Amino acid sequence: MALAVLAVGLSVSNKIHKADLRITSLTFALGREDRLEKLQRQLRQEIGRLTRDAERGTKVPDASWNDLHKRITEFKNRSQQTGQSPDYRSQLGSEAAQDEKRASTVFVMVSDQLIETSRSNPSGIKAAMPRFLSALTALETSRSQARQELTSAIWKAADKNRRESRRDIISVLLGGLVIVAIVFGMTVWLRQRLVLPISTVAARLREFRVGENHGNIPGLERADELGDLARGLNEYRNAVESRRTAERRAEFLANHDMLTGLANRLLFENRLSHELARSARTGDIVAVFAIDLDAFKAINDRLGHAGGDRVLKRTAQLLSSCVRGDDLVARIGGDEFAVIQVARAQPAATEALISRIFKMASTSSDEGVAIKMSVGVALSEPGQAGDELHELADLALYRAKADGKNTARIYNKHLKDEESQRVRLARDLENAVSAQELRLVFQPIADTVSLEIVAYEALLRWRHPGLGEIPPDVFIPIAESSGLIGTIGSWMIDQALRAASTWDSKVSLAINLSPIQFRSLSLASEICDAALRWRVAFDRLELEVTESATLLGFQRDDVLATLEKLREYGAKIVMDDFGTGHSSLSNLKDFTFDKIKIDRSFVATMHSHASSASIVKATIGLGKSLGLTIVAEGVETEDQLSALCRWGCDQVQGFLTGKPVESLADAKCSPAFNK
Repeated sequence: MALAVLAVGLSVSNKIHKADLRITSLTFALGREDRLEKLQRQLRQEIGRLTRDAERGTKVPDASWNDLHKRITEFKNRSQQTGQSPDYRSQLGSEAAQDEKRASTVFVMVSDQLIETSRSNPSGIKAAMPRFLSALTALETSRSQARQELTSAIWKAADKNRRESRRDIISVLLGGLVIVAIVFGMTVWLRQRLVLPISTVAARLREFRVGENHGNIPGLERADELGDLARGLNEYRNAVESRRTAERRAEFLANHDMLTGLANRLLFENRLSHELARSARTGDIVAVFAIDLDAFKAINDRLGHAGGDRVLKRTAQLLSSCVRGDDLVARIGGDEFAVIQVARAQPAATEALISRIFKMASTSSDEGVAIKMSVGVALSEPGQAGDELHELADLALYRAKADGKNTARIYNKHLKDEESQRVRLARDLENAVSAQELRLVFQPIADTVSLEIVAYEALLRWRHPGLGEIPPDVFIPIAESSGLIGTIGSWMIDQALRAASTWDSKVSLAINLSPIQFRSLSLASEICDAALRWRVAFDRLELEVTESATLLGFQRDDVLATLEKLREYGAKIVMDDFGTGHSSLSNLKDFTFDKIKIDRSFVATMHSHASSASIVKATIGLGKSLGLTIVAEGVETEDQLSALCRWGCDQVQGFLTGKPVESLADAKCSPAFNK
């Protein structure tokens, strides 16, 4: 009986050993799957990083693309080797192995195509990305199925081993009544050393399958096959947890901006589509805020990209603190942000959020940088698409920037009509010079006492063939924003000097150029060449610069350098619209002007508002103390002329002394000249 029991025991041990080898083999197969998963994850992250760089316009070295191709080829070879392994096919099943092999092949092919698209046509990345994600999902699905089948096989092998072990133990007990003590000892040994650990391992396998984790795997310290199994399963569990963590991280990165943690454009568009569809049922109104930081390039130039990133993070925190919990704040790209707000009480909710944003921005000035932003808002209408609503918000944002920035505008149909008109004018303005639609008129500047004409100011006019006369304050900003101001300004300089070449040499020419032109270092040379070409002395030129716009911002030094060079040539520099900007006195300190022109808004109201009269008199006194010539604009009445004469103003300009004319031969003396 002892020998029989021993034989039975040996048979049981042999079966358990074979089961252990079976489970160990399955575990090794799982390990190969995990290594392929890790290689795939690294490859996916690298593809994502390089394609994002390419889509943003960042130059990606060819070495990086070539290295990525090599890694894809390595992944392809290792996938094929694993799928063709007889041991792997026997454990997993030929059909599942073929599915995984096909998915790997498709993933490699799509990845190569995405890389070629990124290298040759970055704008096509967005269109190619869904196919890449689909191939990636298919590969992960097939690999997940393979893991499930391997896991199931491990569990079945362990369960079968446990059942057979119990059955053999019972057989030993029934057949060995004589040696009960020996059989009992063997039973205790088998239970403590094999059955219970295997049962616990099986329980842990079931936990892996349902995504739970209630305890450690026993037997990790053992040196036998069961210890190998326990350690293999522990590695597998760690790999599963790592994969789940990576999947959650990948899902977050796919829908959020890495710098600020806000929703990205993809999540913003999906959420907007969802909210518009839901609002059709609930009757709520969806508001889209298009937000752009003002002068962000200047912040980057002053603080560097690291400082710019800190400002973007502060802006993200500011916007997030202003919205409600169910609103969405997104970073669309660069310094562009967006907010989705859903409310029934509109536009009251929109106005309240705008108020909170600007109130919070006015108190946020860390690092000495104030956050200033322009905001455009559009409210949804029934049946409106998300991209259309966002475009309308961008249109309102454009108007906010055109109205002086650091403000907000809510879209209405009037804005759309104005934008259509602006687009038409921008298109027609391209051919205005060649079509001879632009012309110059000249308005006299006279001595206040003698009323003798001392200069003419060249003023630009545009007669549109279909719309008639277009005011300069309408088409000049369009020319500046469209980049046409350089061409138009050069034409104006040439035509003005051409006209001045026919005048009395004692009469000066005043030219009021765009602020953008003064920021060009080549402006001085261009004016010098034109003056030499038309033989106009430089001391007859008066170049007017608008102090409220030209001398501000990060290009201030370039403007001052251009003005200084023009003065060296002999031209006079005139500060136009004095008093309307916030840095008038600072500009007088930093640059020596020859003339100051008092803005027409002060002259027009100096008899009806005491403060305007005080400003005019103070400006005249300031100019006298600095040795500057003072010119008053917008003089239209005898009373205005008389007051300016008493206060010591040097020169006047306005309808009283003469209206703008195209030719000096057409000029008519105003009544003031008949005294």
